[in-house]
Parts: sequence; structure tokens; C-alpha cells
Amino acid sequence: MPFKDVLGKAKELAGTATEEASKLVEGFNEALPTMHALGFTIKDLRVGTGLLPEIGAKLIALTDTIDVKKIKELIDKHPENKTLVGALKALELAFNIRQQIGDFPFKGVEIDVTLGLPPHIGVAFVSSAPTDTAVAAVTRAGMTQH
Repeated sequence: MPFKDVLGKAKELAGTATEEASKLVEGFNEALPTMHALGFTIKDLRVGTGLLPEIGAKLIALTDTIDVKKIKELIDKHPENKTLVGALKALELAFNIRQQIGDFPFKGVEIDVTLGLPPHIGVAFVSSAPTDTAVAAVTRAGMTQH
């Protein structure tokens, strides 16, 4: 294959990757207001490039602010947003498993979202509460949405 053809294919792939990254960002942005309403704030944001783009974020909240009954309602309310539904289903599963395991002194919950091919969502319960700065940000976000 001549170099000109290889260069053309590389530009085509780069354009497709940029389009896919834009779609991932759009879905993530649409999910954020709902996650904020549940008490989550963004702790970290990661962007990776390569053949396929990847966007990752870690969302944190106090376990006491999560209303497990509300999660199912939100899943039913937003079926078109695959990013949100995936995060909410992972959160619902994690809370159900946590109830079966027993009473551990978990104060915080973290959702680690990686948007790419394949997407991945992990939920971790942590013994320490999110920092005061993160909790203040969640509180401010909740106040501004009412």
C-alpha cells in the first residue's frame, strides 16, 4: 500500500476517533446532572488517546446520600442514556451486594467510569469519607439544582 494511502487511512481513523470521543463526552455530560442529584461529584477526569479514544472519570459520594430506591426510578426515567444507565445499574448492584455482605463502616462510594471500547464501570466502597472539598461541591451542586 503506498504511503499516501496509509496517510489517508490514518486521517480517516483520526476523524472517526474524534467523532467517537465527542459522543462519549456528550453521553457523560448528559449523565452528570443525575449523578449530581444522587450526591456524586467528579474526583478525577482522565483522557486517553490511541487507536480508540478513552475517557475516564471517578465520581465520589457519601454512602449516606445514596437513595437506593431512587436509583431504579432513575434507570427507568433515562433508558436512552447508556452511560447513565450503566453507572446506575453498577451502583444498584454494588449496594445490593453490600447489604448481603454485612455491616462494614463504609463512608464513601466511588464510581470509576471508563468510556471507550469496551466501556467499564466499577464501584468501590471506601472506609473514609470523601474530602470536605468534594462534599462541599456536592452540597453546592444539590443547592443549585433545586
